[in-house]
Amino acid sequence: MEVLGGRGLLLKAGNTRIWLDSAAENDCVSLVSHAHLDHAPGRLSRIIATPETASVLNLFGSHRFEKLIRYGESIMLGDVKVSAHPSGHVIGSSQFFLENNDGSLVYTGDLNTYDSVILRGAKPLESETLILEATYGSPRYIFPAREEIYARIIRWIIETIRAGEIPAFKVYALGKAQEIIGLVNVYLRIPALASFTISRITESLSQYGFKLEHLPINSPEGLEAFKQGECVYISSKRYSPPSRRRIRWAVATGWALRYRPSGFDAAFPLSGHADFSGLVRYAEESGAKQIYLVHGFADELAKHLRRKGLRAETLPRAP
Repeated sequence: MEVLGGRGLLLKAGNTRIWLDSAAENDCVSLVSHAHLDHAPGRLSRIIATPETASVLNLFGSHRFEKLIRYGESIMLGDVKVSAHPSGHVIGSSQFFLENNDGSLVYTGDLNTYDSVILRGAKPLESETLILEATYGSPRYIFPAREEIYARIIRWIIETIRAGEIPAFKVYALGKAQEIIGLVNVYLRIPALASFTISRITESLSQYGFKLEHLPINSPEGLEAFKQGECVYISSKRYSPPSRRRIRWAVATGWALRYRPSGFDAAFPLSGHADFSGLVRYAEESGAKQIYLVHGFADELAKHLRRKGLRAETLPRAP
């Protein structure tokens, strides 16, 4: 199997061509690791994804789904056998294991190797070739234990409410939003209020067993809870509903480990991606003979892995 970069990630195996989270051709097959729109190919592509990913993508437009694949299931694309496995990034996100007579390959997509309040962290898949995302592939990004970050978030929420103000989070509508809702559900006996988009996504995922208790901000119950003030508001945009109380805004992102976004009252280094240590551990435990790094600090992580004796490089671009 040959992997090419450039306008997207393309796997070639004989006459079989499979795009990975991208598509530079119409009417092609693309494995989509998760439902963040920057990973979804054009609407003319034939998508293979988990049912959870499909349900979210369908909220935001019409897509062509060639097949839906559940975790642990396998399908054949030409002579390539493909199976999906949890990647820990967001609900429904996958890493893909591909194999044929020429060998095996793992494409992780966006990856989180640590357990969260709603998801289990990704487990390394053994393969001959590994395509590993490197969003935080620098030793400058080693996150605190998730339990410590959770404790900071809960403490900030409580302090904000005690001050007579409303804690609010600006986060990704898919991923961090559900994690914050889950955190409030588990550790606090107050309502989690969600913006319209976040509520739609969270409701669409409930059919797959993810029962996250929340109130849409635009519902009568949500408006009443917001008026009372003892609640947490979660939105993908920094929009403050009318309130007599001051709203304190926080962000939750891995970049907060080193950078404090301006205009926010708090920032927490909570990420849906593995940090440097998690990525190194995954690469080592994969047993891959060849590792390709993509995105983020790909060059820096490749150099570090080579120093550890692994064969690693950034993915070469297509000619």
